[in-house]
Amino acid sequence: MSFRMIQPWENPRSEFYWFRRRVPKTYRTFGMPAEIKFSLGTKDWDEAVLRCQEENLRLEREWRANLVGTPPTELSHLQIIALAGEFYAETVAAHRDEPGRAIEWEKSLKNLNDRRRAPIGPLGPHLYVMFAPEVRAFLQRKGLHLVGERLDSFLRAYVEAKERASRALMSAAKGDYEPTDKPPHYPKFEPPNPKRKFAALWADFAKERMISASTRKKWEPYFAQLIRRVGSDDMSRVTEQHLLDWRDALLATKMSSFTVRFGYIAAAQAFFGWAKRTKKLPYSPAAEVFVEVSEKHKTDMRGFNHREAATILSAALAPPNETMTEENAAARRWVPWICAYTGARVNEITQLRACDVIEVDGIPCIKITPEAGTVKTQKQRTVPLHPHLLAMKFPEFARKKKGETPLFYSIARQRNPNRKNPTYTSVGNKLAHWVRKKLAIEDPTVAPNHGWRHRLKTEGRRAGMVWLILDAIQGHAPRTEGESYGEVPPDVMLPEIRKYPWYEIEAPVEQRDKRRRGQRKIDMTTPA
Repeated sequence: MSFRMIQPWENPRSEFYWFRRRVPKTYRTFGMPAEIKFSLGTKDWDEAVLRCQEENLRLEREWRANLVGTPPTELSHLQIIALAGEFYAETVAAHRDEPGRAIEWEKSLKNLNDRRRAPIGPLGPHLYVMFAPEVRAFLQRKGLHLVGERLDSFLRAYVEAKERASRALMSAAKGDYEPTDKPPHYPKFEPPNPKRKFAALWADFAKERMISASTRKKWEPYFAQLIRRVGSDDMSRVTEQHLLDWRDALLATKMSSFTVRFGYIAAAQAFFGWAKRTKKLPYSPAAEVFVEVSEKHKTDMRGFNHREAATILSAALAPPNETMTEENAAARRWVPWICAYTGARVNEITQLRACDVIEVDGIPCIKITPEAGTVKTQKQRTVPLHPHLLAMKFPEFARKKKGETPLFYSIARQRNPNRKNPTYTSVGNKLAHWVRKKLAIEDPTVAPNHGWRHRLKTEGRRAGMVWLILDAIQGHAPRTEGESYGEVPPDVMLPEIRKYPWYEIEAPVEQRDKRRRGQRKIDMTTPA
């Protein structure tokens, strides 16, 4: 990285010149701001230029020191003062028995005061220039790496402790081993525990709890916001008051209490609760942080009504647009119909692979498994295909692809296979957009994909399906421990699935006419 010269910034909201610079991407850590800016405390341009370059040089040195691979150490104010106390104690102990001549300590004190006095500009950069080498040597012995404000704070505490130690040893050299100007009591230094850092805890949490990519994408910004509020990524420093203040700040915005409770606070309770149960943190600061949600603002979601279901399923039968990829066309054709007859979550279907369409004891089924992507309960289930799906020849369509090849998206066309938002999630989002914007089903009380889960439950009850088997078909968690005993195999599900009535749906008339005129067809099986 080459050294970059910058000029003071004229902040329109301040009478002083300011320092302003973006943080290099290679240095940014989790929760760190993308830009650093602060007042230079002067109205004089030439003075501002000098201070700006001093601050820029300080930041460059810190960034370069960190880029070699050593992560910065997060210390609280208490830990910084305690660390300075360790330096004081070590300095006094090294010379206490044989302090030497008092005049030498007088000279040392004078030299120290001369070095600490800034001739011009802010004190922080000056202390860095004068004391950084010995400070870094001390920190290196302790296995610590401070940067930014933490280093500035320790520099000041270090110089203060150095002066106090020199005065104590000067008194000892004069025979007074109990100087009248005793330093304040330094707290005991407790080194930071790297295992309590957010990144390490989050990695373990996501792995042990098998957190989906979509949940990680949703929750990580929540914790980034919390880290900025706390001022540290050491999770052992997060208190209940931090979370209460965070909750109140969120509620003070236009964010609904429902979102705060079931989004932000739910994420914190899940994470900190896990950390306490696994003994990674002594307690959960989120355990008693609650958000009241008024029942008046609660929206009861419903399933698709007959007209809405018919609209979607009919449109799904229409020939695909020529600009659509084969996989997107297949998703629009089959996913709504499979959801309609299984009540599965949309991403459980969009993630299906060719090898997930199977036969069990002669019964055609789909296997919904976490190996393919996201399953909310993290449990595999095998669901028989409704006779209508067999009549529509869905298994024949699936057999055109082999092995672990996805049915509804292309691995070859993925922009980033490791992205936080999986491709099968994007497929579900596109279907939701199609239902909302193209088919004009815009009622907020019915979700554009999840509406099938509600509808299957409603129509399943109407058809007399056994409720426990209906829950198993949809992948709902057992309500009691007793319900979790044993399995609900496909041969038990199939009689209940056959109770569910067929959808008597055809493609729109104008679409059927287009198909007969020879509009481009995607290679997939469609009903006659």
